[in-house]
Amino acid sequence: MKSTFSGWRYLWTSIDIRRKLLYTLGFLALYRVAANVPVPGVDAVALATFRANLGANGTFFNFLDLLSGGTVSQFSLLSMGVYPYITAQIILQLLTPIIPALQKRMEDDPREGQKWMEKWTYILAVPMAALSAIGQVNIFNSYATQLGLSQIIPFGFSGVLLLPSITVLLVMTGGTMFAIWLG
Repeated sequence: MKSTFSGWRYLWTSIDIRRKLLYTLGFLALYRVAANVPVPGVDAVALATFRANLGANGTFFNFLDLLSGGTVSQFSLLSMGVYPYITAQIILQLLTPIIPALQKRMEDDPREGQKWMEKWTYILAVPMAALSAIGQVNIFNSYATQLGLSQIIPFGFSGVLLLPSITVLLVMTGGTMFAIWLG
């Protein structure tokens, strides 16, 4: 028991460790606060009805919600998490052996190649996040329509839906980039 207390005491007496621990706790708190910010335009009543009507058919959505820390069911700012970044990273890693110029860049100077790969992963994460946002909104809306419910977010790229749809895309893409920055 004494060793546990001495370990905790060491954490708080070491200024460097205490600072890093407080930064980590601060970032976790910031993430949890941002995870509760809803995407603008979400019909809260339609979302609550959607969640209530999922029942046994909601296995897919429950799984997504589990992976996202509860942000998918709330349709929050961080509902996509860092998935688009991971997808962009996988795409670039799969393209490296296929494209000779990429493979040569990685072999010539591995450190510079890694920096280049990281930069382009961030750049590719932005369109991946936008595409993922379109997909997520369409999946939710189509599933709600199949259940006979109203759409959770009115979404489309024509007429009066254009500006709200662009807003939803920008907010969800920004939420993903914020989550990547926090990570």
